[in-house]
Amino acid sequence: MAKAPEKKPRWYKLIAQAYTFTAPEDKWLLPLMILIPVAIIGAFVVIGLQFSTIVLVYLIIFGILVAALAAMFTLTRRFEKVMYRRMDGQIGASLSIAQGMRSSWQFADDPISVDPRGKSIVFRGVGKGGVVLLAEGGNAAQKQVAAATRRITKLVPGVPVNAIYVGSHEGEVPLKDVPKAIKKHKKVLGRNERAAVTARLDAIGGQKLPVPKGVDPMRARPDRKAMRGR
Repeated sequence: MAKAPEKKPRWYKLIAQAYTFTAPEDKWLLPLMILIPVAIIGAFVVIGLQFSTIVLVYLIIFGILVAALAAMFTLTRRFEKVMYRRMDGQIGASLSIAQGMRSSWQFADDPISVDPRGKSIVFRGVGKGGVVLLAEGGNAAQKQVAAATRRITKLVPGVPVNAIYVGSHEGEVPLKDVPKAIKKHKKVLGRNERAAVTARLDAIGGQKLPVPKGVDPMRARPDRKAMRGR
């Protein structure tokens, strides 16, 4: 018997979850979500008082809509800040951010290279800009990135392979800037070409992970759905 499709949570539940996730670590969230809408509605009322009653009513309605959008924007931005702060330093955090992007990039769940001793890990994504390697672990991931780049270049010659080192040190990309760093690569692959490259890389397979059988190298990776508030 086929399973019933999973129901998506209602929008108001998502808002409540985002607020519950953010409020404990952001003391300014509630004051801002109250003050900003009140200030916006107040401004529209003041403007509307200069005109007729009908204009005033329309301006109040419009002000309420603008205030609601402003409150949601405030919640979203401050939610993202708390989320990035919580995820910072956790293994697999960059993959969570990359997979949450709404763009023409696809990132596999499994890493292509893991070094348990150096605590470095590399993920692979394929998109319009070619192949992107997300490397966590700083300098410890450089050898893994070099090996992965050579392997991918042999499998799909001519396709650009770009590495993004994620972290807070010099030369590394902070978590919040990972989507921007991925999107900056110019388009070199069409939709069909991306599918062909992904299929080729998946068919050949990646480097065997240097961990004992039965051990999940990603056991320390955060729950991406929980981090997104879903």
